[in-house]
Amino acid sequence: MSTLERRDAMFEAVEASNGFSRLRRVVVALVEQGVSVDILINDMQDLLALLAEEHEDMMLDVMDQLVGYCPKTQRILPRPEPGDADYGIR
Repeated sequence: MSTLERRDAMFEAVEASNGFSRLRRVVVALVEQGVSVDILINDMQDLLALLAEEHEDMMLDVMDQLVGYCPKTQRILPRPEPGDADYGIR
């Protein structure tokens, strides 16, 4: 999927009536397709400037879930914690 296609999919999702859940599903699908977190965060940061103000928080919330700044149960990707076998590797 090209950069433009990824960004279009995210933009359309966040602008929908159930934007948060649709955007989260798009991001999860992109992660499952192998798109890196760094690329997704870059795409999402670029889109922030284009969004209506009422949609910015949805984008930021999904970004937080992507990088792990949220409760463990809401994370899009597992993030190692102290005591985990792979803690400190990522």
